[in-house]
Amino acid sequence: MKKILLAEDETTLREGIAEALRARDYEVVEAPDGNSAIQKLEEEAIFDLVITDMKMPGASGVDVVRRARMVNEGTIALVMTAYGTVEGAVEAMQAGAFDYVPKPFSLEALEIKVRTALEHGRLVRKLQIYQPRIAHGSFDNIVGESLRMKEIFRTIEKVAPSGATILVLGETGTGKELIAEAIHHNSERKDGPFVKMNCAALHESLLESELFGHERGAFTGADRQRMGRFELADEGTLFLDEIGNMSLSTQAKVLRVLQEREFERLGGTKTVKVDVRLIAATNKDLEDAIKLKEFREDLYYRLNVVTIQVPPLRERKEDIIPLASHFLNKFCMDLKKPIRGFTRSAVRALTRHHWPGNIRELENTIERAALMCEGKEVDVKDLNVPGLDITGVSAATGTLKLPPEGMSLDELERQAILEALRLNNWVQKEAARFLRISSRVMNYKVQKYDIKWPRWAKNRPASNF
Repeated sequence: MKKILLAEDETTLREGIAEALRARDYEVVEAPDGNSAIQKLEEEAIFDLVITDMKMPGASGVDVVRRARMVNEGTIALVMTAYGTVEGAVEAMQAGAFDYVPKPFSLEALEIKVRTALEHGRLVRKLQIYQPRIAHGSFDNIVGESLRMKEIFRTIEKVAPSGATILVLGETGTGKELIAEAIHHNSERKDGPFVKMNCAALHESLLESELFGHERGAFTGADRQRMGRFELADEGTLFLDEIGNMSLSTQAKVLRVLQEREFERLGGTKTVKVDVRLIAATNKDLEDAIKLKEFREDLYYRLNVVTIQVPPLRERKEDIIPLASHFLNKFCMDLKKPIRGFTRSAVRALTRHHWPGNIRELENTIERAALMCEGKEVDVKDLNVPGLDITGVSAATGTLKLPPEGMSLDELERQAILEALRLNNWVQKEAARFLRISSRVMNYKVQKYDIKWPRWAKNRPASNF
């Protein structure tokens, strides 16, 4: 029996729809407003379908859709709206709704929409879980030309064929999920499912149900047996993102699966055996979490067979323009706009910005630039990056602060050179241009202040002074 959450503030309409759906063998949970709907999403088992009015007291229908998608990205949603305008439909679709139903409507028309949405959800889940993605033993989905990324590619090539557990570390937005996908698609499990789970998106009780599944009657709302992510990933790969947010009790159960390759569903006694490769990711420092008793040390060592540290974008500036060009091509194809590339000032702005949101921030910036650009090239004015002035210098990182006790002029100059090198990925020629001095003077200053960088060690140019 399919389970539907129905959110509608008009009592008569809500009860009429609920009665009609129940007559067609759907289980319907009613919510009189948006806040109640969100509460039910967080407290009860996952719903097969959410039907919500667009305008309600408290949270709106768009808020309900977004929360449903956050709780379970496979949730299908229909939005009912008396505001049957193009703007209302676009807002609903952007929030993640499958379709919208303009009021007034007949119950027969709504039933057709419900059947279509549920069938769509079934096909999407089947494709996501059981049908392997096309893989060619490469890293086509990852853009990276820096030495750090090339090192990661070499690591993936070495560890992917094995069944070793992988721990991927890095800040939010650095592309940890893409790394996990690359490992799977370059492994012997590439013909099996790649199943992913965000551990930070669900309450502990819902997270355990998602990971291990449950038996009918295991808790309120568990009206049927349900397979968990470990079971769905059998003979494939399970990617657990934000594992640092997992509770200690759930960590203990995950550890048991890694050690014994078996578990029991919630509310059940039957042992389920699985063959799953686990890839975990987090933006937290797990060693600090262990000291704070927030993460199990035994699980950490079990996960930490191979660790891949994904660097933030500010530490691999060579990748900024290739990534920006990749995103620009993608959005220009979608928008059908003939934008050739970036102006020189835009390139300077992109490479000198700090990018605290990493690749995700860059992608959003380029999408906005593609929308705003009216010429053949993206310019600085199209980027609209917070903290960026017209010269392309990031205000967040382009300022030197003097200590209260003061400092010598030589030390101030040394700090300025160090900051320029950091902003330009330690490329002396670019740092010299940034400081408006010659490369010859930069080379002299680097030697004068005994500034060292590991990558200079092998082929450091000789001084002309």
